[in-house]
Amino acid sequence: MVSAWDSGLDASQACSNCTRYRARRDEKTCCDRCTENHCTDDNGTDESDGHAPDCARLTQELLQRSRWERFRCDLAAEEDAVCLVVPPREEEARRLPAPVILFLTGNGHIDDRQDFLWGGIDTLLRNPELRHCFFVAPKPLTKTGTLRRNDRSRWVWSEDGVWALFTEVLRRLGPDQVDPTRLYATGLSLGAAGVWHLALRYGNYLAAAVPISGQCEWPGESWPSRKDADPSMLRRLTELPLRVYHVDIDRYGGNPAEDMEWLCWQLPECKEEATLRGMEVDRKVELETRSWHREPPGASWHLCMAKGPLKDWAWYDDWGGDKHCLWQRVYPWPEWGLAEWLFQHSRSPDCCWRFDSEVLVVDSTEERKQEEAWLAAHREEAAKEEVDSTQDDRYQECAKRPKLEALPDEKI
Repeated sequence: MVSAWDSGLDASQACSNCTRYRARRDEKTCCDRCTENHCTDDNGTDESDGHAPDCARLTQELLQRSRWERFRCDLAAEEDAVCLVVPPREEEARRLPAPVILFLTGNGHIDDRQDFLWGGIDTLLRNPELRHCFFVAPKPLTKTGTLRRNDRSRWVWSEDGVWALFTEVLRRLGPDQVDPTRLYATGLSLGAAGVWHLALRYGNYLAAAVPISGQCEWPGESWPSRKDADPSMLRRLTELPLRVYHVDIDRYGGNPAEDMEWLCWQLPECKEEATLRGMEVDRKVELETRSWHREPPGASWHLCMAKGPLKDWAWYDDWGGDKHCLWQRVYPWPEWGLAEWLFQHSRSPDCCWRFDSEVLVVDSTEERKQEEAWLAAHREEAAKEEVDSTQDDRYQECAKRPKLEALPDEKI
Protein backbone atom coordinates (compact mmCIF):
# COMPACT_ATOMS: atom_id res chain seq x y z
CA MET A 1 0.00 0.00 0.00
CA VAL A 2 1.33 3.44 -0.99
CA SER A 3 0.68 6.04 1.70
CA ALA A 4 -1.05 9.36 1.07
CA TRP A 5 2.25 11.08 1.87
CA ASP A 6 4.20 9.12 -0.74
CA SER A 7 1.54 8.64 -3.42
CA GLY A 8 2.19 11.85 -5.35
CA LEU A 9 -1.54 12.38 -5.85
CA ASP A 10 -1.27 15.44 -3.61
CA ALA A 11 2.34 16.56 -3.32
CA SER A 12 3.57 16.29 0.27
CA GLN A 13 6.75 17.65 1.72
CA ALA A 14 7.69 18.70 5.22
CA CYS A 15 7.46 22.35 6.25
CA SER A 16 10.90 23.90 5.85
CA ASN A 17 10.61 25.67 9.21
CA CYS A 18 8.91 23.48 11.82
CA THR A 19 9.48 20.22 9.83
CA ARG A 20 6.56 18.64 11.72
CA TYR A 21 3.69 19.47 9.39
CA ARG A 22 3.04 19.14 5.68
CA ALA A 23 3.82 22.28 3.69
CA ARG A 24 0.98 23.81 1.69
CA ARG A 25 0.91 23.05 -2.00
CA ASP A 26 3.38 25.21 -3.91
CA GLU A 27 4.67 26.63 -0.61
CA LYS A 28 7.67 25.78 1.56
CA THR A 29 5.91 26.18 4.90
CA CYS A 30 2.75 24.92 6.58
CA CYS A 31 1.29 28.37 7.31
CA ASP A 32 2.04 32.10 7.18
CA ARG A 33 3.25 32.27 10.77
CA CYS A 34 5.65 29.43 10.10
CA THR A 35 6.97 31.50 7.20
CA GLU A 36 7.72 34.21 9.72
CA ASN A 37 9.48 31.70 12.02
CA HIS A 38 7.04 32.34 14.87
CA CYS A 39 5.96 28.76 15.43
CA THR A 40 7.35 25.81 17.35
CA ASP A 41 7.32 22.10 16.59
CA ASP A 42 4.99 21.35 19.51
CA ASN A 43 1.70 19.67 18.68
CA GLY A 44 -1.44 21.69 19.36
CA THR A 45 -4.80 22.77 18.05
CA ASP A 46 -4.67 26.47 18.84
CA GLU A 47 -2.26 29.36 18.85
CA SER A 48 -0.31 27.95 21.80
CA ASP A 49 1.98 26.32 19.25
CA GLY A 50 2.52 29.57 17.37
CA HIS A 51 0.92 28.39 14.11
CA ALA A 52 -1.70 30.38 12.21
CA PRO A 53 -5.36 29.66 13.07
CA ASP A 54 -5.90 28.06 9.65
CA CYS A 55 -2.74 25.95 9.65
CA ALA A 56 -3.68 22.43 8.52
CA ARG A 57 -1.33 20.77 11.05
CA LEU A 58 -1.18 17.55 9.01
CA THR A 59 1.75 15.48 10.19
CA GLN A 60 3.83 13.20 8.02
CA GLU A 61 3.03 10.35 10.41
CA LEU A 62 -0.73 10.73 9.88
CA LEU A 63 -0.49 10.94 6.09
CA GLN A 64 1.84 7.95 5.96
CA ARG A 65 -0.83 5.92 7.76
CA SER A 66 -3.51 7.21 5.37
CA ARG A 67 -4.06 6.18 1.77
CA TRP A 68 -5.90 7.03 -1.44
CA GLU A 69 -8.51 4.57 -2.71
CA ARG A 70 -9.57 4.43 -6.39
CA PHE A 71 -12.84 3.13 -7.81
CA ARG A 72 -14.92 3.57 -10.99
CA CYS A 73 -18.03 4.83 -9.23
CA ASP A 74 -19.87 5.68 -12.47
CA LEU A 75 -19.63 3.52 -15.61
CA ALA A 76 -19.89 6.68 -17.72
CA ALA A 77 -16.97 8.39 -15.99
CA GLU A 78 -13.72 8.95 -17.84
CA GLU A 79 -11.52 8.19 -14.84
CA ASP A 80 -11.60 6.36 -11.51
CA ALA A 81 -12.80 8.31 -8.52
CA VAL A 82 -10.28 8.83 -5.73
CA CYS A 83 -10.79 9.42 -2.04
CA LEU A 84 -8.59 9.88 1.00
CA VAL A 85 -8.99 7.28 3.74
CA VAL A 86 -7.67 8.26 7.17
CA PRO A 87 -7.64 5.51 9.84
CA PRO A 88 -8.34 5.95 13.56
CA ARG A 89 -5.43 7.42 15.48
CA GLU A 90 -6.26 5.83 18.83
CA GLU A 91 -4.69 2.43 19.39
CA GLU A 92 -7.76 0.96 21.07
CA ALA A 93 -10.04 2.08 18.22
CA ARG A 94 -7.91 0.18 15.71
CA ARG A 95 -8.84 -3.12 17.39
CA LEU A 96 -12.61 -2.55 17.21
CA PRO A 97 -15.07 -1.69 14.44
CA ALA A 98 -14.93 2.11 14.28
CA PRO A 99 -17.33 4.91 13.26
CA VAL A 100 -16.84 6.30 9.75
CA ILE A 101 -17.23 9.96 8.79
CA LEU A 102 -17.86 10.78 5.13
CA PHE A 103 -16.59 14.27 4.33
CA LEU A 104 -17.57 16.32 1.26
CA THR A 105 -15.49 19.42 0.60
CA GLY A 106 -16.38 22.71 -1.10
CA ASN A 107 -16.31 24.28 -4.55
CA GLY A 108 -12.75 25.60 -4.21
CA HIS A 109 -11.35 22.07 -4.35
CA ILE A 110 -13.04 21.04 -7.62
CA ASP A 111 -10.39 19.71 -10.02
CA ASP A 112 -7.64 20.66 -7.54
CA ARG A 113 -8.07 24.41 -7.92
CA GLN A 114 -7.04 24.63 -4.28
CA ASP A 115 -4.90 22.33 -2.16
CA PHE A 116 -7.24 19.46 -1.21
CA LEU A 117 -5.39 18.95 2.08
CA TRP A 118 -5.81 22.54 3.21
CA GLY A 119 -9.05 24.31 4.13
CA GLY A 120 -11.26 21.21 4.22
CA ILE A 121 -10.61 17.72 5.59
CA ASP A 122 -7.68 19.05 7.65
CA THR A 123 -10.01 21.16 9.80
CA LEU A 124 -12.05 18.07 10.69
CA LEU A 125 -8.95 16.01 11.46
CA ARG A 126 -7.85 18.59 14.02
CA ASN A 127 -10.75 17.76 16.34
CA PRO A 128 -9.29 15.63 19.17
CA GLU A 129 -12.68 14.05 19.91
CA LEU A 130 -12.78 12.40 16.46
CA ARG A 131 -9.49 10.54 16.71
CA HIS A 132 -11.18 7.13 16.99
CA CYS A 133 -12.95 7.49 13.61
CA PHE A 134 -12.24 6.57 10.02
CA PHE A 135 -12.51 9.47 7.58
CA VAL A 136 -13.44 9.03 3.94
CA ALA A 137 -12.96 12.17 1.82
CA PRO A 138 -13.65 11.93 -1.95
CA LYS A 139 -11.88 14.34 -4.30
CA PRO A 140 -14.32 16.46 -6.35
CA LEU A 141 -13.01 15.76 -9.86
CA THR A 142 -15.27 16.40 -12.84
CA LYS A 143 -14.11 13.35 -14.83
CA THR A 144 -14.62 10.76 -12.10
CA GLY A 145 -18.39 10.57 -11.50
CA THR A 146 -18.31 12.09 -8.02
CA LEU A 147 -19.79 15.30 -9.47
CA ARG A 148 -22.81 15.96 -11.67
CA ARG A 149 -24.35 19.08 -13.18
CA ASN A 150 -27.42 20.60 -11.55
CA ASP A 151 -30.36 22.33 -13.25
CA ARG A 152 -28.23 25.45 -13.73
CA SER A 153 -25.42 23.42 -15.31
CA ARG A 154 -23.16 23.92 -12.28
CA TRP A 155 -21.04 21.17 -10.79
CA VAL A 156 -22.45 19.66 -7.59
CA TRP A 157 -21.72 16.45 -5.72
CA SER A 158 -23.36 13.37 -7.26
CA GLU A 159 -25.20 11.58 -4.47
CA ASP A 160 -25.22 8.29 -6.38
CA GLY A 161 -21.55 8.46 -7.36
CA VAL A 162 -20.52 9.41 -3.84
CA TRP A 163 -22.58 6.63 -2.26
CA ALA A 164 -21.19 4.04 -4.68
CA LEU A 165 -17.64 5.14 -3.85
CA PHE A 166 -18.28 5.35 -0.10
CA THR A 167 -19.84 1.89 0.17
CA GLU A 168 -17.05 0.36 -1.92
CA VAL A 169 -14.49 1.80 0.51
CA LEU A 170 -16.51 0.40 3.44
CA ARG A 171 -16.42 -3.05 1.83
CA ARG A 172 -12.68 -2.82 1.33
CA LEU A 173 -12.18 -1.89 4.98
CA GLY A 174 -14.45 -4.76 6.06
CA PRO A 175 -16.62 -5.53 9.11
CA ASP A 176 -13.60 -5.98 11.38
CA GLN A 177 -12.76 -2.29 10.98
CA VAL A 178 -16.09 -0.58 10.23
CA ASP A 179 -19.16 -0.20 12.44
CA PRO A 180 -22.06 0.18 9.94
CA THR A 181 -24.41 1.43 12.66
CA ARG A 182 -22.26 4.56 12.98
CA LEU A 183 -21.90 6.04 9.50
CA TYR A 184 -21.94 9.85 9.52
CA ALA A 185 -21.84 12.50 6.78
CA THR A 186 -20.70 16.10 6.92
CA GLY A 187 -19.69 18.70 4.36
CA LEU A 188 -18.95 22.37 3.86
CA SER A 189 -20.54 24.82 1.42
CA LEU A 190 -20.96 22.82 -1.84
CA GLY A 191 -20.28 19.75 0.31
CA ALA A 192 -23.10 20.77 2.66
CA ALA A 193 -25.53 20.72 -0.26
CA GLY A 194 -24.06 17.33 -1.16
CA VAL A 195 -24.79 16.03 2.34
CA TRP A 196 -28.39 17.26 2.08
CA HIS A 197 -28.81 15.48 -1.28
CA LEU A 198 -27.19 12.32 0.06
CA ALA A 199 -29.63 12.41 2.97
CA LEU A 200 -32.61 12.64 0.61
CA ARG A 201 -31.65 9.38 -1.09
CA TYR A 202 -29.56 7.39 1.40
CA GLY A 203 -30.43 8.99 4.74
CA ASN A 204 -31.94 5.73 5.99
CA TYR A 205 -28.38 4.30 6.19
CA LEU A 206 -26.77 7.24 7.99
CA ALA A 207 -26.66 7.63 11.76
CA ALA A 208 -26.55 11.45 11.56
CA ALA A 209 -25.62 14.29 9.19
CA VAL A 210 -24.04 17.73 9.67
CA PRO A 211 -24.17 20.16 6.71
CA ILE A 212 -22.24 23.43 7.26
CA SER A 213 -22.73 26.65 5.27
CA GLY A 214 -24.88 25.18 2.50
CA GLN A 215 -28.49 24.62 1.46
CA CYS A 216 -30.39 21.76 -0.16
CA GLU A 217 -31.28 22.27 -3.84
CA TRP A 218 -34.12 19.68 -3.71
CA PRO A 219 -33.04 17.92 -6.92
CA GLY A 220 -35.41 16.14 -9.30
CA GLU A 221 -38.90 15.66 -7.93
CA SER A 222 -37.88 15.58 -4.25
CA TRP A 223 -39.72 18.83 -3.49
CA PRO A 224 -41.08 20.54 -6.64
CA SER A 225 -41.93 24.23 -6.48
CA ARG A 226 -45.44 24.88 -5.08
CA LYS A 227 -46.02 21.16 -4.51
CA ASP A 228 -45.74 18.77 -1.60
CA ALA A 229 -42.44 17.02 -0.97
CA ASP A 230 -42.05 13.41 -2.10
CA PRO A 231 -43.36 11.27 0.81
CA SER A 232 -40.67 8.56 0.68
CA MET A 233 -37.92 11.18 0.52
CA LEU A 234 -39.51 13.08 3.38
CA ARG A 235 -39.63 9.97 5.53
CA ARG A 236 -35.93 9.22 4.97
CA LEU A 237 -35.01 12.81 5.74
CA THR A 238 -37.15 13.37 8.83
CA GLU A 239 -35.94 10.12 10.41
CA LEU A 240 -32.30 11.26 10.10
CA PRO A 241 -30.81 13.33 12.95
CA LEU A 242 -29.61 16.64 11.49
CA ARG A 243 -27.43 19.36 12.96
CA VAL A 244 -27.05 22.31 10.58
CA TYR A 245 -24.52 25.12 11.07
CA HIS A 246 -24.79 28.43 9.22
CA VAL A 247 -23.92 32.12 9.48
CA ASP A 248 -27.19 34.06 9.71
CA ILE A 249 -26.26 36.53 6.94
CA ASP A 250 -24.65 33.94 4.64
CA ARG A 251 -26.28 33.69 1.21
CA TYR A 252 -23.21 32.39 -0.63
CA GLY A 253 -24.32 28.75 -0.48
CA GLY A 254 -27.97 29.53 0.16
CA ASN A 255 -29.56 29.55 3.59
CA PRO A 256 -31.31 26.45 5.01
CA ALA A 257 -33.31 28.25 7.72
CA GLU A 258 -36.58 28.63 5.79
CA ASP A 259 -36.55 25.01 4.59
CA MET A 260 -36.00 23.74 8.12
CA GLU A 261 -38.78 25.94 9.47
CA TRP A 262 -41.20 24.60 6.88
CA LEU A 263 -40.20 20.98 7.50
CA CYS A 264 -40.49 21.46 11.27
CA TRP A 265 -43.78 23.36 11.15
CA GLN A 266 -45.79 23.02 14.38
CA LEU A 267 -43.14 20.84 16.04
CA PRO A 268 -42.08 21.73 19.61
CA GLU A 269 -39.14 24.14 19.44
CA CYS A 270 -36.59 25.33 21.95
CA LYS A 271 -33.75 27.84 21.69
CA GLU A 272 -30.37 28.06 23.33
CA GLU A 273 -27.68 30.74 23.08
CA ALA A 274 -23.95 30.29 23.55
CA THR A 275 -20.72 32.24 23.22
CA LEU A 276 -18.02 30.06 21.69
CA ARG A 277 -14.33 30.42 20.86
CA GLY A 278 -13.45 31.80 17.46
CA MET A 279 -10.50 31.39 15.14
CA GLU A 280 -8.37 33.35 17.59
CA VAL A 281 -8.50 32.38 21.26
CA ASP A 282 -9.40 35.85 22.53
CA ARG A 283 -12.23 36.40 20.02
CA LYS A 284 -15.72 34.91 20.32
CA VAL A 285 -18.70 33.91 18.18
CA GLU A 286 -22.34 34.18 19.24
CA LEU A 287 -24.40 31.08 18.40
CA GLU A 288 -28.16 30.53 18.61
CA THR A 289 -29.35 26.91 18.37
CA ARG A 290 -32.97 26.16 17.50
CA SER A 291 -34.07 22.58 18.13
CA TRP A 292 -37.15 20.71 16.94
CA HIS A 293 -38.15 17.33 18.34
CA ARG A 294 -40.19 14.66 16.56
CA GLU A 295 -41.78 11.60 18.05
CA PRO A 296 -39.99 8.33 17.12
CA PRO A 297 -39.21 7.17 14.51
CA GLY A 298 -38.76 10.83 13.64
CA ALA A 299 -35.50 12.55 14.56
CA SER A 300 -34.56 15.78 16.27
CA TRP A 301 -33.15 18.61 14.13
CA HIS A 302 -30.91 21.45 15.22
CA LEU A 303 -30.25 24.73 13.38
CA CYS A 304 -27.14 26.43 14.77
CA MET A 305 -26.99 30.03 13.54
CA ALA A 306 -23.85 32.10 14.15
CA LYS A 307 -24.28 35.86 14.32
CA GLY A 308 -22.45 37.34 11.35
CA PRO A 309 -20.32 38.70 10.07
CA LEU A 310 -17.80 36.71 12.11
CA LYS A 311 -15.11 39.02 13.50
CA ASP A 312 -13.04 36.41 15.27
CA TRP A 313 -10.01 36.39 12.96
CA ALA A 314 -7.72 39.26 12.01
CA TRP A 315 -7.35 37.84 8.48
CA TYR A 316 -10.93 38.97 7.73
CA ASP A 317 -10.83 42.35 9.47
CA ASP A 318 -10.23 44.26 6.23
CA TRP A 319 -13.17 42.42 4.64
CA GLY A 320 -15.59 43.37 7.40
CA GLY A 321 -15.63 39.86 8.84
CA ASP A 322 -16.25 36.33 7.59
CA LYS A 323 -19.76 35.65 6.26
CA HIS A 324 -19.39 32.05 5.09
CA CYS A 325 -16.53 29.84 6.33
CA LEU A 326 -18.11 28.70 9.61
CA TRP A 327 -16.61 25.20 9.30
CA GLN A 328 -13.22 26.57 10.27
CA ARG A 329 -14.66 26.92 13.79
CA VAL A 330 -17.12 24.02 13.98
CA TYR A 331 -14.78 21.25 12.84
CA PRO A 332 -11.63 21.71 14.95
CA TRP A 333 -12.96 23.03 18.28
CA PRO A 334 -14.72 20.51 20.58
CA GLU A 335 -16.76 23.24 22.31
CA TRP A 336 -18.79 23.69 19.11
CA GLY A 337 -20.38 20.33 19.95
CA LEU A 338 -19.94 18.44 16.69
CA ALA A 339 -18.43 15.21 18.07
CA GLU A 340 -20.55 15.17 21.22
CA TRP A 341 -23.73 15.43 19.17
CA LEU A 342 -22.67 12.96 16.45
CA PHE A 343 -21.93 10.15 18.85
CA GLN A 344 -25.33 10.41 20.52
CA HIS A 345 -26.70 8.77 17.39
CA SER A 346 -26.42 5.34 15.82
CA ARG A 347 -28.51 3.08 13.61
CA SER A 348 -30.17 -0.08 14.79
CA PRO A 349 -28.34 -3.18 13.46
CA ASP A 350 -31.66 -4.18 11.88
CA CYS A 351 -31.88 -1.08 9.64
CA CYS A 352 -28.28 -0.02 8.94
CA TRP A 353 -26.23 -0.43 5.78
CA ARG A 354 -24.97 -4.02 5.41
CA PHE A 355 -21.79 -5.39 3.86
CA ASP A 356 -23.84 -7.92 1.92
CA SER A 357 -26.14 -5.21 0.52
CA GLU A 358 -26.56 -5.12 -3.25
CA VAL A 359 -23.68 -3.25 -4.88
CA LEU A 360 -24.81 0.10 -6.29
CA VAL A 361 -23.97 0.38 -10.00
CA VAL A 362 -24.16 3.93 -11.39
CA ASP A 363 -24.31 4.61 -15.13
CA SER A 364 -25.03 8.24 -16.02
CA THR A 365 -24.51 7.77 -19.78
CA GLU A 366 -28.00 8.99 -20.71
CA GLU A 367 -27.87 11.94 -18.33
CA ARG A 368 -24.52 12.98 -19.78
CA LYS A 369 -25.89 12.82 -23.32
CA GLN A 370 -28.77 15.06 -22.30
CA GLU A 371 -26.35 17.48 -20.63
CA GLU A 372 -24.18 17.66 -23.75
CA ALA A 373 -27.22 18.28 -25.95
CA TRP A 374 -28.46 21.01 -23.62
CA LEU A 375 -25.04 22.69 -23.48
CA ALA A 376 -24.62 22.50 -27.25
CA ALA A 377 -28.05 24.06 -27.82
CA HIS A 378 -27.34 26.89 -25.42
CA ARG A 379 -23.95 27.53 -26.98
CA GLU A 380 -25.67 27.90 -30.36
CA GLU A 381 -28.29 30.24 -28.86
CA ALA A 382 -25.59 32.36 -27.23
CA ALA A 383 -23.64 32.56 -30.50
CA LYS A 384 -26.78 33.57 -32.42
CA GLU A 385 -27.61 36.28 -29.88
CA GLU A 386 -24.08 37.65 -30.19
CA VAL A 387 -24.42 37.87 -34.00
CA ASP A 388 -27.87 39.45 -33.77
CA SER A 389 -26.65 42.02 -31.26
CA THR A 390 -24.18 43.48 -33.75
CA GLN A 391 -27.13 44.31 -36.07
CA ASP A 392 -29.24 46.03 -33.43
CA ASP A 393 -28.63 49.68 -32.49
CA ARG A 394 -29.91 49.04 -28.99
CA TYR A 395 -27.14 46.50 -28.37
CA GLN A 396 -24.62 48.86 -29.93
CA GLU A 397 -25.66 51.55 -27.46
CA CYS A 398 -25.43 49.16 -24.51
CA ALA A 399 -21.99 48.05 -25.62
CA LYS A 400 -20.71 51.61 -25.18
CA ARG A 401 -21.69 51.73 -21.52
CA PRO A 402 -18.88 51.22 -18.99
CA LYS A 403 -18.79 47.87 -17.21
CA LEU A 404 -19.26 47.72 -13.45
CA GLU A 405 -16.26 46.45 -11.52
CA ALA A 406 -16.82 43.05 -9.92
CA LEU A 407 -16.70 42.81 -6.17
CA PRO A 408 -13.85 40.67 -4.79
CA ASP A 409 -14.72 37.04 -4.08
CA GLU A 410 -14.68 35.97 -0.47
CA LYS A 411 -11.95 33.54 0.50
CA ILE A 412 -13.37 30.02 0.56
